[in-house]
Amino acid sequence: MDFHLTPQQRFRLRRLRDTTRDVDVLRRCLALLGLDQGTSVVAISAELGVSRQSVYNWLDRFLLVPTPRALGDARGHGHVTAWDDELLAVLRSAMERPPKDWGFRDSEWTVELLQQHLARWDGRRWSGRTVRRQLHRLGYAWKRPRYVLEPDRYRARKIRRIRGRIRDLDPRTSLLFEDEADLLLFPPLRARWARRGESSEVPLSGRNARRVLFGAINVRTGYRLLLPRPRQRAEDFQAFLQTVRGCYRSQPVGMLLDEDPSHTARGSVALARELEIGLEWLPKRCPELNGMDHLWGHAKDEVCANHQYPSIDHLVDAFIRHIQGLSPIEARRKAGILSEDFWLREECQI
Repeated sequence: MDFHLTPQQRFRLRRLRDTTRDVDVLRRCLALLGLDQGTSVVAISAELGVSRQSVYNWLDRFLLVPTPRALGDARGHGHVTAWDDELLAVLRSAMERPPKDWGFRDSEWTVELLQQHLARWDGRRWSGRTVRRQLHRLGYAWKRPRYVLEPDRYRARKIRRIRGRIRDLDPRTSLLFEDEADLLLFPPLRARWARRGESSEVPLSGRNARRVLFGAINVRTGYRLLLPRPRQRAEDFQAFLQTVRGCYRSQPVGMLLDEDPSHTARGSVALARELEIGLEWLPKRCPELNGMDHLWGHAKDEVCANHQYPSIDHLVDAFIRHIQGLSPIEARRKAGILSEDFWLREECQI
């Protein structure tokens, strides 16, 4: 048989022969290298313990695709895969965008949906095993997703508007972040030390209770105002507005807060106007912009996590003592106001 390898092909086959751990791939390398040296097909088939037709099949596949890739695949049968780089790019681009952008009604990709999408490209329907193998090759894994709220599409525009209004405020204006925290008698579960192989349990009384804590922090001074209420309704927020005005008296006050129904109620807006408290609405679903929200998170980790108090009143008292016990600098730091990335750093001259 007049079969000869090029020096590059011979070098690559020898390297594959010395490095592979697949016995089938090793047989094919030895067969091709033997044919290159002039050994007959009969002698090679007898030495490797395979049929002569197998040797001819390996040779045909190598001549079709003269690279070591022709000698094996994930199935181990020596088939030349028809999955090329172009098709892999199609799969990669599909995973970077939701199915709705490609004309499907589904919100997330599944293997069956990807099979339909790839069939649009070249008319072939790939098996689910092949699609999964290529997804793993791209670094994807099948996992349970979680719901997240879409950010406000007008976020950047609203932030620019808020910054402009804050720059135009009277320098004597007290700028406050306002938010509410839900305190439950059942503690939020965080991490704790426990023995390996044993479940970690937190005892509960079985009777849950709830309080709403209204709070505000001064951006420039770090002074905090807190008011516990049984609910978060318009009249509860209006009571907190009265508390704010009683604390700051005749001083101008500006308040940054979200658009909760208790805040945007007609009575709440009218009372804020009467008390001369300016309300600035933060972008929707952007709690990271509210310094008071960050302060709540730190306090819940320190006070509430993994510990149930005798009553909801004990919890509220401990929570208020913790927040009020922080120094102004520490409170502003935990609220993110002293961060170099604080979004109102230049406007507030921090």
